[in-house]
Amino acid sequence: MSSNKGIWKLLGFDGILDNVKALVDTRVKLIKLEIKDELAKTLANTLIGIILINLLFFALLLVSIGVSIYLGQEMGNYFHGFLIVASFYFILFIVLLLLKKKIGLKEAIEKELNKVFGIDK
Repeated sequence: MSSNKGIWKLLGFDGILDNVKALVDTRVKLIKLEIKDELAKTLANTLIGIILINLLFFALLLVSIGVSIYLGQEMGNYFHGFLIVASFYFILFIVLLLLKKKIGLKEAIEKELNKVFGIDK
């Protein structure tokens, strides 16, 4: 084994070998930093998305309660107002359930993930 090191040194390759090791180490560190950066960006975007969705949910909830109360006052029975709003959401649910294949949400998500991870199809 030591004769191999002597041959590498004799031929002048010992510096090259050290440079290649340093290059590989630097490349590994760079890849780790790129992964960390991409992960941090993805997590930040996910957290912001969750916060925005929650805010939208609460706004929609409060508007729905307001509309239910208003309809209930106009009809003279609060139950009917809430029943109408609930029926609207149930119909919307059924429509989305029937159209889920045509919407193509899965394909859109896959396309965005391919962009994030740099995968070409």
